[in-house]
Amino acid sequence: MRNTVISLYQSSHLASLIPMMQSYIVQVVQVLSNVSAEEDVAFSDISLKLATDIIGQSAFGIDFALTKEKPHFDLNMDKESQAFIKENVYSATSLKMDLSGSFSIILGLIMPFLQGPFQQVLKKIPYSGDWRIDKTNMRLTKRLNEIVSKRASEKKESKDFLSLILNEREKNELARNMYTPDYISALTYEHLLAGSATTAFTLSSAVYLVAKHPGVEDKLLEEIDRFPKDLVPTADDLQHKFPYLDQVIKEAMRFYPVSPLIARETSQAVEIGGHFLPKSTWIWIAPGVLSKDPNHFPDPHEFQPERFDPNCQEEKIRHPYAHIPFGLGPRGCIGQKFALQEIKLTLICLYQNFVFRHSPKMENPLQFQYGIILNFKYGVHLRVVKR
Repeated sequence: MRNTVISLYQSSHLASLIPMMQSYIVQVVQVLSNVSAEEDVAFSDISLKLATDIIGQSAFGIDFALTKEKPHFDLNMDKESQAFIKENVYSATSLKMDLSGSFSIILGLIMPFLQGPFQQVLKKIPYSGDWRIDKTNMRLTKRLNEIVSKRASEKKESKDFLSLILNEREKNELARNMYTPDYISALTYEHLLAGSATTAFTLSSAVYLVAKHPGVEDKLLEEIDRFPKDLVPTADDLQHKFPYLDQVIKEAMRFYPVSPLIARETSQAVEIGGHFLPKSTWIWIAPGVLSKDPNHFPDPHEFQPERFDPNCQEEKIRHPYAHIPFGLGPRGCIGQKFALQEIKLTLICLYQNFVFRHSPKMENPLQFQYGIILNFKYGVHLRVVKR
């Protein structure tokens, strides 16, 4: 399965996605160009719509059209897709799927073997956290199954995620047995969620933090302004011509890690730090704890992108697993390069046209809701200043 998906994240294919990504980013620039300097912008919402549009095109081959100045659904989009994306945006922005809202999640962290049975009971209690999550998941699953069924009947030739899986199922007997409709729906939605909410959070975090640190903003603008504004960066440009931008993104991910926990299960008995762990033991890694460890990151509560400069002594001596925003090992995030390409393109285009300032109504410090991924409790609200 993983080998089938990997082709979507090969360098050549990622490079071919740049024009598509840039087209949605330009639409966001057009929207922000019509905002006055005294007007508050819910930047976290804009980031989510942008990331959803981009992953929607990549995962479904559908233009959700959320980033247009006057949002509307593509006339070619069927009603099943329209209904699904409305449910998805609702679940990502309105439903509080945090740890305090779901007792079964908390129980699962302590006693995983009890999570399933308790969840079955709790989701039947109206308006409980588990009930709300279950109802939203049921609606999303229904909408997604409708999209998958429709696309399967169309036999559309494309290299988006859904088409790739459906085509593989048609060609391969083993894949036909493995890729059931429910399995395909689950994989596709996981792809959409992983490629939208996480990317949007990191993009919003970076802009929020840069706006708070004028010295960082000046260095970032100087680097971006060296690149011709009338050119779209190539994959090679993104890799080699924006080293400080790369440091800013890494530091933003260190400062606000999007994944509070990374789970791993031991495949065999192992001893770690003097503790014996039997086979099938669940291990929880907390990237947020690692990223605030002063042994690896001196002054961890200071936003310092330069700590990721390859020539910096701190970077040279740091343990390679002290900063793992995309996980690690063979089960690390498969979409890492896709996400970084999207974030870099977006930040370059935004800062070529604007700088951002915190809204006076923005709480300080930021407040978060904790779940499978970290999210802003009240969003990131900024003011846009044209350059």
